[in-house]
Amino acid sequence: MQGTDFTIARCKDRAGFSAKPAKNVQLDLQKIGKQFTTILKTPILLVIDEEGEIIVHQYGELLFKSQVDKGRLELSARRIYTAGGLEPGECTFG
Repeated sequence: MQGTDFTIARCKDRAGFSAKPAKNVQLDLQKIGKQFTTILKTPILLVIDEEGEIIVHQYGELLFKSQVDKGRLELSARRIYTAGGLEPGECTFG
């Protein structure tokens, strides 16, 4: 089975970065919430603490508020996607 590719890019209107899957996905927020320190939980998103705050949307977009190192961004995205039930594929930086 091939993994889900994703792109990491600087947010246009924010100081952070975002990760977006290349195709439509649904993350299992309940599983993610069990594996990470959860700051805020709603039916459609989580705010978790993973070397800084990360907003995890159920549709797969991740918003990194404070991380800037590309290696750490990719590692965190892979960990979150795996916890949410995805098999991460290739990561590209936009």
